[in-house]
Amino acid sequence: MNFFASCPRGIEEVLLKEANHLNFEYVDVTRGGINFKSSPLKAITFLFETRVASRVFKEIGSFHFTSDKDLYKSAREIPWTKILNPNDSLKIETILSREIKRNFKNSHFISLLLKDAIVDEFKDKAGKRPSIDLEDPLYPLTLRIEPHPSKKGYRGIVVLDLMGTPLFKRGYRVKGHEAPIKENLASGLLLLTDWDRKSCLVDPFCGSGTFLIEGTFLRHQISPLILLIKKRIEEKGTFLFENQKWFQKDKEIKTPLMNLFKEHFAHYQNAIQNFQVGEVVANDIDKRSLNYLVESWTTLNFPRKALRIENVNATMFTPKKENKALIITNPPYGIRLEAPDKNLLKLYHDFGENLRTKWKGDVAYIVSQDPAFRKAIPLRTSQRTHFFNGPLECSLLRYDLS
Repeated sequence: MNFFASCPRGIEEVLLKEANHLNFEYVDVTRGGINFKSSPLKAITFLFETRVASRVFKEIGSFHFTSDKDLYKSAREIPWTKILNPNDSLKIETILSREIKRNFKNSHFISLLLKDAIVDEFKDKAGKRPSIDLEDPLYPLTLRIEPHPSKKGYRGIVVLDLMGTPLFKRGYRVKGHEAPIKENLASGLLLLTDWDRKSCLVDPFCGSGTFLIEGTFLRHQISPLILLIKKRIEEKGTFLFENQKWFQKDKEIKTPLMNLFKEHFAHYQNAIQNFQVGEVVANDIDKRSLNYLVESWTTLNFPRKALRIENVNATMFTPKKENKALIITNPPYGIRLEAPDKNLLKLYHDFGENLRTKWKGDVAYIVSQDPAFRKAIPLRTSQRTHFFNGPLECSLLRYDLS
């Protein structure tokens, strides 16, 4: 079967490395993700092991068309009654590739055409139609439209979101709180560093601790979706894909999948017994953010001894660790203005001075959203990696603190 895993732009190669561990039959890197061919079980295994994917989609059909006038007819060629049941609910969104955006008035109209095709197919063949549910559909469908590779016109590819919710929603985040960097992007940036996963992980502007928690998952090879796996083992619900027709028809997938969940949970239980004192060091000037971190840490049942917390200005934050450290942090950058805030420029300068004088021998990675802030840091950059944090173009800057 064909699948597509999306990710933040700039970390596609990290996602590719993750996929290569599972030896898929075919993998192709594209803008914002990877296409791959896989058995359903191996694809779901990837779903629970990937740290950087935003979503994983299963392809359920494709069609060729030349204009929006014949899209409806072409879309009806997909055997919808074999894919969905009449009582199911669905939601449709359309994504137009950059090359053909100008050829269509709006994506919402295209989504309505596909909806009509599905509904009319059911009316004709089953006498009953699936319902539309914009909040909690059983089938969250995405129609991707791109130039057809070998024919005149376009190719429409219909894919199904296996989870229905973004994979960055690990379940540990304090309700109502949003961090400036999503969990899967934080993992991707960590995987772009040369961290040996043994040395101390430090975040001087830790906020609610996304880098530190994702780093702890990585250090101990714990599935980032372990809290969701725990709920499934305790039979407190099912994953969306388990209720979809394609999964329910596959009689050979259910037992190995439950075994996979049990293996992940057993590894997690063993791993938390092996946490060491002060594995991660968190600092932030905002006590409320530190409280969010502690709450998330407790939700994950991570041993408190592994987390060392400081509450000082990052420009005066000094090492309290037993070994070498990898520093990774996302300093505040405020609202993007014509002229950068002078106070923030001073913050970046003073923070850089602190790294240069107090953290010799360590390596620091700093997320930068504005070149002016980068230039304010009195250190020489040894490496720059560009990526997107949502719509913001950013850089991950490496500094060797010799």
